[in-house]
Amino acid sequence: MTLGWGAWHARKASENTESFFAAGRTLPWWLAGTSIAATTFAADTPLAIAGLVATDGIAGNWFWWADVLPVVIGTFMVSHLWRRSRVLTDNEITELRYGGRPAAALRLFRALYFGVLRNAIVMGWVNLAMLKVISLALGLDESESGMVLAGLFALTVGYTLLAGLLGVVLTDFLQFGLALSGSILLAVFAVSDFGGLSQLLDGITQSQGLEGNTRVLDLIPSPADGEAFWAFLAYVGVKSWSSGNTEGNGYIAQRILATRSERDARLASLWYAIAHFALRPWPWILVGLVALARFPGLEDPEAGYVMVMLDVLPSGLRGILLAAMLAAFMSTIDTQLNWGASYLTHDVYARFINPNASQQRLIWFARVSVIGLAAIGSAATLGMDSVAGAWKLLATIGAGTGLIGLLRWLWWRINAWTEIAVMTASLVGANFVAVFTDIAFPFSLVVVVGFSIPIAFMVMWLTSPEDASVLRVFYERVRPAGAWAPVAIQTEIPLRRIGLRPWLDVGSATIGIYAAIAAVGWLLFGKLAWGLAASGISAALLFYAVRGAAGRDGEHKASAARQTG
Repeated sequence: MTLGWGAWHARKASENTESFFAAGRTLPWWLAGTSIAATTFAADTPLAIAGLVATDGIAGNWFWWADVLPVVIGTFMVSHLWRRSRVLTDNEITELRYGGRPAAALRLFRALYFGVLRNAIVMGWVNLAMLKVISLALGLDESESGMVLAGLFALTVGYTLLAGLLGVVLTDFLQFGLALSGSILLAVFAVSDFGGLSQLLDGITQSQGLEGNTRVLDLIPSPADGEAFWAFLAYVGVKSWSSGNTEGNGYIAQRILATRSERDARLASLWYAIAHFALRPWPWILVGLVALARFPGLEDPEAGYVMVMLDVLPSGLRGILLAAMLAAFMSTIDTQLNWGASYLTHDVYARFINPNASQQRLIWFARVSVIGLAAIGSAATLGMDSVAGAWKLLATIGAGTGLIGLLRWLWWRINAWTEIAVMTASLVGANFVAVFTDIAFPFSLVVVVGFSIPIAFMVMWLTSPEDASVLRVFYERVRPAGAWAPVAIQTEIPLRRIGLRPWLDVGSATIGIYAAIAAVGWLLFGKLAWGLAASGISAALLFYAVRGAAGRDGEHKASAARQTG
């Protein structure tokens, strides 16, 4: 089906780079949001979650649950601005927002850093997880597993080359449904095989692998948990706003830029947040708990997920779940390849090497880039041994960048040197902490944030603001709200202050998603009253946030109509 979709959309994708990388800007919110969620659901994800549960309990998921706040900020403060900017890649915004050589240098650096280096790390850990699944599920040695992975990788590269973003998104939708259904199926069989949830909970508390820690089931660690509690505070208090994706960049921005309207952009981001944080993880957590009770003290805790799969599923269903994990793998790799190729094609080749290239030439280069990135991602796998470890590496080297990324939309004074400074300082600080100190994650992240952000603001004040003409072009096209008064007075567009309501929407949606996370967990663990109450609170808060955003959209359209008139 994926190859068929790829061939069906090949002609459309070959028309121009907007079709290949932005699906002609025709995506509805539900398809774009599902595609983002599918991208974050790879074979690595359930394995890493099972590993976190085994080492840190359910509360270990705060490593990524803390990202609810930045994703929601991106939803209500930035997503509509991305769509309004009409850029082809999120990296292109660099030379719309900034000017001169620093902006060009930043655009080139970000294209290579995110499109190649960071992309290679992501594909490397996804490949690593898939190798673990293949070798354990099929009983193959390393070379045989590598051959199977190579065939699957070639299939993914094939339809990505043909179909462009539209074909990728459509296959993501299919693959997400298959992968989610498979993970739910495994959770049901795993818990049932253990005798039900009550027997599972008894087995966990009695497991020798817990070393007396019966708080593994706590959703939030208590102060009595010591280091686990301080790690929770580091995640929620620092990681959430500093290294999180506060502006929705990368493949998230690519999907948002491909939506058909600003409303679709915001709803796509919100649906992704709900699906990503509240709906997907609980089946993995349940299987992780079963693995903890069945196989305490595993040398590789991430392997517990696959071991449960092999232990509880009968033949046939075992094959279906393996196919589901292959689908999850493909839905991530296809996005990483298409998104990374968009950087190399649009932000490197067309911008710096061949600005006069024809659309046919750009499509040719895009497809060559897909093949090159596939090779680099395969090579990166050789240097990794832990999926969760790679997650933590990326979070540390990006510490501090989330705040500056958000401020570029809200404050005129941020300049290109600010972004260059925070990215450089984060990278240097992360390596310094790793090499010269014994500070463990996530406390290393706190140190890097304390180093990188002051340097970024110091550089900002020591360098000149962006040229007024550059800021004016950005303001007139994007029409951001916030601290833009010096720019607004140069235009006929009135200044729109952020005010309190958008932040109330952000707070409501954040609490609403956390309530949804708790609701699903309580319902699964038999706490019906608590689960239903949390579900109602979640629905009310999310409705409040969406309604507030819709009201601001109406005000903006009315204002734009008056200006046009």
